[in-house]
Amino acid sequence: MSYVIIMALSFFIAVLTVPLVGRMARAAGRFDRLNERKIHTGQIPRLGGIGIAAAFFVAALVVFAVMPIFNRSLVVDLRLWAALAAGAGYWLLGLIDDFRSLRASLKFVVQFALAILVVAAGSYFRVIEFPVKPYEIDLGWFGPVLSVLWIVGIANAINLIDGMDAFAGGMALIGAVVWTLLFYKEGQYLPALVAVAVAGAVFGFLFYNFPPASIFMGDSGSLLLGYLLAVLPLLGSGGSELDSGLIPAVTICFIPILDTIAAILRRWKQGVSFFTPDRYHLHHKLLNLGFTNRQILAIIYSLCAALGATVLASVYLNPRVSFILMMAGWAVCGAFFIALHYLKENKVRFFDPER
Repeated sequence: MSYVIIMALSFFIAVLTVPLVGRMARAAGRFDRLNERKIHTGQIPRLGGIGIAAAFFVAALVVFAVMPIFNRSLVVDLRLWAALAAGAGYWLLGLIDDFRSLRASLKFVVQFALAILVVAAGSYFRVIEFPVKPYEIDLGWFGPVLSVLWIVGIANAINLIDGMDAFAGGMALIGAVVWTLLFYKEGQYLPALVAVAVAGAVFGFLFYNFPPASIFMGDSGSLLLGYLLAVLPLLGSGGSELDSGLIPAVTICFIPILDTIAAILRRWKQGVSFFTPDRYHLHHKLLNLGFTNRQILAIIYSLCAALGATVLASVYLNPRVSFILMMAGWAVCGAFFIALHYLKENKVRFFDPER
């Protein structure tokens, strides 16, 4: 019942808040900035992240401050409060950037500081476990370093890939649902409740962001969702790494990770800044092949759901089989990106749909 309450709470707050924010943004003239990587036309408000944040943080505060009163077994420790505070920092940083473009160097400094706060509170990857020898790699001092890089990297990967209606939001929803089910199955109820609060907030936002979108999440939304997808696997209190650690975390975020790696390689090859916008992200390549927005979402959602299914299989199947499935998912997605690059380089177009 707790999961239903938190899901409904975050969902309805988002459903009620997002259109209100949209009206206020229109009245204030706060529309999405057009640049080389944007595919929309017209004036669309970009402050939907306010609605997502309102929904998530209210639901999270209910989980952290109210539910332990009725259920003494739910113990909220410093790690969870630090993660929530850092999430607020990521959201505020993105919100400021929505109003006035901040220097990339300043944004990275703040993001690293917030990620260090999370890790210093005790949330970080400690080991990597494999179903084959060596069965476990102790990360030692590299664990906190890797975790800081992970948080900053995934937050910016989601921010970078957020260029089409319901694209980043849909991936975040699938990821949050997978973590909810995984934590619930492991008996880790607090992380599961946090994950379901994320899912409810994003689901409510998608009512207005599914194509044709009436509002965008903006940097405040994409940075917050990217941060939450990165920090959820760090909130687990136990289980094996295959259940709630680095390998499943990478699997769930594999699509934005690959898109970010492709962007880095592309811009390095061109000799331009990593922050130079272009029209060669994953959704751009699929659009250039002739797919419609909704067809692209169907393709990407299917890939993300399949990757999530390989992670969930870890609680039902032999660890070795689950690991093989996840690696197969990585291979399929890698081949998909390579094929898209080949088609892009050869200017292949499958069809020309009516737009």
